[in-house]
Amino acid sequence: MTDHDVDRRVREPFDVTVSGIEISGTIWLPDEAVIAAVAMVHGDGAQDRTMSGGYAPMINALLDHGIAVASWDKPGVGLSEGNWLRQTMMDRTVEARRVLQLLDERFVDKEIGVLGFSQAGWVLPSLTRADADFLILIGAAVSWQDQGDYFTRVRLRRAGLDAQEIESALAEQASDDDRVFGKDATVADAPPGMSPDRWRFIRQNRGADARQALSVLDLPLLALWGSEDLNVDPQRNAAAFQDMLGSRDAPTRIRIVPDATHGLLKARAYNWQLSEDWSPYAIGRFLVEGRHAFAPGALDQISDWIGERAGMQ
Repeated sequence: MTDHDVDRRVREPFDVTVSGIEISGTIWLPDEAVIAAVAMVHGDGAQDRTMSGGYAPMINALLDHGIAVASWDKPGVGLSEGNWLRQTMMDRTVEARRVLQLLDERFVDKEIGVLGFSQAGWVLPSLTRADADFLILIGAAVSWQDQGDYFTRVRLRRAGLDAQEIESALAEQASDDDRVFGKDATVADAPPGMSPDRWRFIRQNRGADARQALSVLDLPLLALWGSEDLNVDPQRNAAAFQDMLGSRDAPTRIRIVPDATHGLLKARAYNWQLSEDWSPYAIGRFLVEGRHAFAPGALDQISDWIGERAGMQ
């Protein structure tokens, strides 16, 4: 169970002010010398600094390789002020940039990077070498709209709909989305059960697309997808990254991890679209397996990449 215990690690709380909002987080320190530091950036949802404990095995694995880790509560979650549903993707970029500045001041002459999950694929490509030394993306999508279509297509297929029914449902959803979130829509058009804040969040971010930022990205990049990702199309997005970034000079590694989920866990045991859908057995197994819940080699690819950037390989 030690993989799930980050409180046993040396840690430093931090607070930074971003656009007048105080953000609260933690820096965890390895037992040995620090070779590099990485800021972890959440995907969607009301995430605290450890993703309700879900990050702990990865944090501990990185610490064991000499990599300091910083993470923070999203605005309005845990000890952070504000409301994450009021943020644009660029607001989140500014937030990440401020934490990276803190790490640069704290770890002088060390490689400073950022590791982002899922939605962070629309947040982090706007960073430059002035902000960080390297970038790692896990389960990133290029287009918000394409990602939404893929998510729905997978959900409907798993529910038993045939190809024609799925395409019909997607066409209907596209029409509904234009009506509900389009330029003439108001909060009164929000779907039943959707909060006004969530409606505003989707409406202001549904056009997110990483192509422009990726086209000028100058950071060394490791981009990973699980081959069995149910949320983001791994083949299509890895191919798009390869087309845009494969020939550039900055170190670039684009990989699809076999038999892995959206979060790089072992697909046969942990593959659901939403964490709240996990079975009690899967939850128990994750608590027992810790870092071994990840697909073989997935965490090593991350720590080795960071080690290469730090000149330790």
